Amino acid sequence: MKEVTHAQTRPRTLPEQPVTAPDGGSASDLEETRLDIPFTVVNIVTTVLACVLPFIYSSRSSIVAFAVFYVLTGLGLTVGYHRLFAHRAFKVPKWLERTIAVCGYLAIQRGPIFWVAMHRMHHRYTDIPGRDPHTPHEGLLHVHFGWMQRKRRDVWEKVLYRRWAPDLLKDTFYVWLDDEHRDYVAYVALVGLSYLVGGVVGAALDDSRRFDHHNGLCFLVWVGLLNRVAILHAFGFINSVCHTLGTRPFATHGADTSVNNALVAVLIFGEGWHNNHHAFPTSARQGLRWYQWDPAWYTIWTMQKLGLASNVQLPAEGGLEPRSHRLGPAAWRNHDDVGS
Repeated sequence: MKEVTHAQTRPRTLPEQPVTAPDGGSASDLEETRLDIPFTVVNIVTTVLACVLPFIYSSRSSIVAFAVFYVLTGLGLTVGYHRLFAHRAFKVPKWLERTIAVCGYLAIQRGPIFWVAMHRMHHRYTDIPGRDPHTPHEGLLHVHFGWMQRKRRDVWEKVLYRRWAPDLLKDTFYVWLDDEHRDYVAYVALVGLSYLVGGVVGAALDDSRRFDHHNGLCFLVWVGLLNRVAILHAFGFINSVCHTLGTRPFATHGADTSVNNALVAVLIFGEGWHNNHHAFPTSARQGLRWYQWDPAWYTIWTMQKLGLASNVQLPAEGGLEPRSHRLGPAAWRNHDDVGS
């Protein structure tokens, strides 16, 4: 596939259209925002701690645990929240679906209903300021922090964002996870459990101790604090870097500026092939060429070979020809109806 630069394929802009809220309200209703002071304080404090404390508290076992947990939660988001739930790129048995959902939830990025709703909004209104929840056209700070702290009504009000994920509302477990207050409890529990596990692991590696408090603090920092920040901003790079720096083999619809970025693909399990994804959103595979690193796809492929994944969606053979691939409004009809 011949790749062309972003400058060579400048996407057309969407015509101005009146916007109404999903509940029939006006566009001005959607523009209402509020500063979430509790979350802002928690987010800033934990982010600063996660950037400083690893230089003070670290151990070999805590770094290994961080790597394992990063993979577990990262694949929970990429394989589960993104490709399974948001795009229905494949199917798995219910027990496995919920297990993958829990792995994603442990990244502390809200439950699957909220996450999927935001992602479907992103695809429907890609790079349109005020409509796309986290477009870099509103600034990199907005992508990585602002959209979560200055809460737009259509993004954070349940009655509005839940309309983007009606398929997930049928599952009571996902509805139970869709609670912002429960997220705080889950995060505190995760931090506390990290400390306990670290202390036990440290004691197991050193027979002279019943509980290793230092290693407990190392786990608290690396697994409880750093992992959330690392995963959050790794995904933030998909919405910032992968809409600004990279290549555009496909000319996608509307104001979409998605690009492929190999470094982001390495950081977050193949999600950096973002232009590929926007061209073929329901594909379970985003690294469309053999050299495009895509561990999320390798995981799905392995589950398929084991008989655990079915209805795996891939682009048609002719769809990967070296030509621009433009999506029209009709391509989003199913997305608007069921979010796939």
